[in-house]
Amino acid sequence: MFSTSKSLCVVFFTLTFAASSAFAQGSRADEIAREQAEKSKQLRPNTATGVERALDWVEGYLTDPNTVYLTFGGIYPSAGFAPGVAVRRAIGHSRLNFGGAYSFRNYKLAHVSLDFPELANNKLDIETGARWTDATQVPFYGTGNETDKDDRVHYGLRMTEARGLATVKPVHWFRLGGGIGVNQVEDREGEGTHPSIQFFPGALPPGGVFHKTTFTEGTAFAAIDWRESPGYSRRGGLYSVTLNDFRDSDDQFGFRRMDVELVQLFPILKEHWVIGFRGYMETTDADSGQQVPYYLLPSLGGSSKHRGYSDFRFQDRHMMVLTGEYRWLPSRVIDMALFFDAGKVASDRSDLDLDDLKTAWGIGLRVHGPNFTPFRLDVAHAKEGIRVHLTGNVYF
Repeated sequence: MFSTSKSLCVVFFTLTFAASSAFAQGSRADEIAREQAEKSKQLRPNTATGVERALDWVEGYLTDPNTVYLTFGGIYPSAGFAPGVAVRRAIGHSRLNFGGAYSFRNYKLAHVSLDFPELANNKLDIETGARWTDATQVPFYGTGNETDKDDRVHYGLRMTEARGLATVKPVHWFRLGGGIGVNQVEDREGEGTHPSIQFFPGALPPGGVFHKTTFTEGTAFAAIDWRESPGYSRRGGLYSVTLNDFRDSDDQFGFRRMDVELVQLFPILKEHWVIGFRGYMETTDADSGQQVPYYLLPSLGGSSKHRGYSDFRFQDRHMMVLTGEYRWLPSRVIDMALFFDAGKVASDRSDLDLDDLKTAWGIGLRVHGPNFTPFRLDVAHAKEGIRVHLTGNVYF
């Protein structure tokens, strides 16, 4: 009898505990359901921030085929701040673009182009254009990898050029093409606070200064480009080769130049971090008995060719620059970057090695949209001090 009563008690308590647990679980489920219902009432669509809306407007403004727009730069390296205005018009399948700019250093630009993009089902682009540039104080420090920055002098360049270029794109990630151009170049006395080039304390460039030369330039190129966009990307790569052949009317400055660029971007953890590498080289080969004019020598320095130094800081017949960047994304429209640049110039191609590199490290900020970068700030520290570069395009 006692045993039977004990068994009944055990069963009673077991059923009571199970019922209590089930009731508690049901109450908790009801509570969660109520919380989710309350949250669902407060949900709003994922709307763009003010900065994102502004960037969308800027991108639409920059790509609108019929608009008047402002420019800030693009005259010539070393021009400094250069505001300008231009007009873009769509005429059938063609795009007309013309405008001008003026820098605070008295650089001037006038340009016009008529392009035919996206022909043959977007497999062919044709570009034509003309441009007049007056650069008044282009720096020159001599040639070689060990020039003295205190030897800086200035020269002027006045250039009038016309060109035509065709690009074939059999697939979206590959392009090749070529073109021809004519460029009349006159190097002149320099303006500004530094002496003009004829007072350079060292030897004047081979071939001398102050010529008026007409160049015919042929160009051929090929590129594999599987980045998301040339204007902004967090993954992919670019591998390109460009060949240029310069012929002058006086048979004094005939030469060839080859440009090679290699870019690779590695996204990490859903692209919240990016490791990027870039290698860029320019190498020249002069015809027998002729010279590469000093104003067309490959140069190291500036916002796109070594951020630790100013434009044209080092010049010679061959140049290379190597870059590594670590990028992180504090927001959807801002990238921060730590970078390291290293490069050199050389008179012999065989000297483009890893000895005696000019190095710099720094930090950068980029404001970007999905496919373009309207603002880039880089602060770099090198042997000659700190350089600040503010521009409106990507480094790579």
